[in-house]
Amino acid sequence: MKFYRRIAICMSLLFAAGLVRAQEGQKTLDEIIARVNTAVILRSAYDRAQGELLEELKSRGLKDAELEKQFNELKPVILDGLIDTELLSQRAKDLTIDVEPQVNQQLLLVMKENNLASLEDLEQKMREVGVDIQEVRRMLRNRFASEAVRNREVFGKIYHALTEKEKRDYYEQHKELFTSPGEVTLSRIFILSGKEPAQALERAKSAASQARTPGQEFAALAKRISEEELGKKGGQIGQIKIKELAGEVRAVVGEAPVGTITDPIKLDTGYAIFRVDERKEPVIKPFDDKEVGDDVAQRITYERGQAEMDKYLDKIRADAFIEVDPRFQLAESKIKSASIKRISEEDRKDKKKKDKKDDKKDEPKEASKTAAAAKP
Repeated sequence: MKFYRRIAICMSLLFAAGLVRAQEGQKTLDEIIARVNTAVILRSAYDRAQGELLEELKSRGLKDAELEKQFNELKPVILDGLIDTELLSQRAKDLTIDVEPQVNQQLLLVMKENNLASLEDLEQKMREVGVDIQEVRRMLRNRFASEAVRNREVFGKIYHALTEKEKRDYYEQHKELFTSPGEVTLSRIFILSGKEPAQALERAKSAASQARTPGQEFAALAKRISEEELGKKGGQIGQIKIKELAGEVRAVVGEAPVGTITDPIKLDTGYAIFRVDERKEPVIKPFDDKEVGDDVAQRITYERGQAEMDKYLDKIRADAFIEVDPRFQLAESKIKSASIKRISEEDRKDKKKKDKKDDKKDEPKEASKTAAAAKP
């Protein structure tokens, strides 16, 4: 699911980037920032990946200083990720993995979401905002291909090698993961504390006493005396998971039987009297449930697969030629550039001049040797 969301974010970023260029009437200059075997990674792809990361962090609710902090901490993995994706995409070719159907399916989905009649219309729309559909295809192809290699070479192998005992042991050790949480249906009467909390507490105690009177309907009482908007609806809160209740409330109603009317509980702005209308006990899903079995296998695969995937990536990185522009080689990055000595144009010219001088110095010596060899 996260993978497809990332694809959607990238697509939207491509549209957005193209739209900005179209509006500003500017052509963005691109440049190579890394070489991976015979392929290259462009600055534009790096910028898009940065935008994707930023959107992901914002979707988690991060803002301002915390957003900047998290972004800077994760920034080193951006280029690493692009390089790994390219390496895995190249590996997909070696394995003859064809992802073109997935690429076309994704483009058709984008086409439908934008109410377009055909892929030609989608291409035209992209062209209008300065986005090259071939670049989009390349990006999607790399993403799907790298995901296919991960599944075939690492995660798929772990998944299919799992034994029944391994899965059952994991289930027994993590039953809380496969338990439907307990729920309660609650109603409440609320008394505002205001400027006189002592008097408010007395009113709340009186409300609790009245609520416990035989024959007294809680909803009718809530409508009459509750000092909050919810009271007009009989104080009905509805169904809520026990683990989501505030701590002080959960401690009182978490295990209370149906029909319980609590003593006043102090909350931020007043006192609440709760009634437990219904309750649903936690239910442990059985291991033999197919959905549970699949979930167990996927969890084990993911947990074990992270370390195995790191080993796999280390291997294909070691077998590859990777060169990174020094401006983008961050200290925290896992992938380091190959050490290549670069000769500037000025140094190249100086070397040529030196070689010519050395050749001229050697000419008299060579002439003397030739003359000496010609003597009888």
